[in-house]
Amino acid sequence: MIGVLIGLMASLAVTHVLVNSEGQKRTTTSGSDAQVNGALALATLQRALQPAGYGFTTTPNVIGCTLTAVFNGAPVTDFPASLVPLTITDGASGAPDSLRVLASGKSSFSVPLRIVAPGNSLTNYPVGSVRSIVSGDLVIAADAINSAPSVPCRVMQVTANPGSVPEVVNGATSGWNAGPPAAGLFPDGGALLNMGTPMDVTYAIAGNALTVRTLTLDATTSEPDYPAATELFPNIVQLQALYGKATVTPGVVDTWDNVAPATPALWQQVIAVRIAVVARNSQYEKEDVTHTNVAWDVGTAGTVAGSAACTTTSGAASRCISIKIDGLGDDWKRYRYRLFDTIVPLRNMLWSS
Repeated sequence: MIGVLIGLMASLAVTHVLVNSEGQKRTTTSGSDAQVNGALALATLQRALQPAGYGFTTTPNVIGCTLTAVFNGAPVTDFPASLVPLTITDGASGAPDSLRVLASGKSSFSVPLRIVAPGNSLTNYPVGSVRSIVSGDLVIAADAINSAPSVPCRVMQVTANPGSVPEVVNGATSGWNAGPPAAGLFPDGGALLNMGTPMDVTYAIAGNALTVRTLTLDATTSEPDYPAATELFPNIVQLQALYGKATVTPGVVDTWDNVAPATPALWQQVIAVRIAVVARNSQYEKEDVTHTNVAWDVGTAGTVAGSAACTTTSGAASRCISIKIDGLGDDWKRYRYRLFDTIVPLRNMLWSS
């Protein structure tokens, strides 16, 4: 009996050690997965944001103009409402933000084409150059003369390869060109912005994962479509973003907020974006391991909307933004979280400033 008792106690001790060891192993493994997912999510966003505005920010006066996009006589659902490089949609009450990036999708290069006299006719646009443009490209006709254009920018499709002829044809053979603009609407001094196949990509959090939704064009008809978002990285539970604005000294960010600029002049102040993602490990712990929302340390340089005084782990005074995670269900405290953040210069905005 004594031998059996000793054997049972030894088995209990071994089992206890194994259970604790396995629990620590799962915590470590899931923590490593969270770090990988968070790092990859941040790198993906950083890479996607860098080309924002490519193809049209070199014509600063058109940034922010209203976009008119019609296909087969009907407005294109979900097409960007304005010609802006980046749109931050603020999540209500601390919910995750979403990021929408717009840029030319030309694989070679994209340069604006100046419209020359006498301006557009019913089916073509005389231009000063036809560099990089070919049949099938989507172009945006814009009033590049006025600092605050009142004429909406118009999306069209090139329907004939111009070759060396200084003229861009937008005949009615494309669904994008159902109705020609009025003669003289885009006169000498206007611009055609070559978007190729536009890069229109939206990143958001759905189902505790980072997702992406991308504009596609049918290979034959060029009909636009926005398919359902696809998951990129799991266990990404928060995304927050801020515009970086140089409101005093050109090229030096002094203000961070999520307020979209209202005019082309104000858009020219946006030269960077600050982003933070929060990754969660997949291991459900038996006890509470997280007790507060995640603090995003944004430093003390410039004015950062929504920040408050805080103390860093090193004891230094700084400013932080509280990122909400306490809305992730009643058991949110049973998971561990890791924040990843970076500042992304918007190179096309910098080069055009």
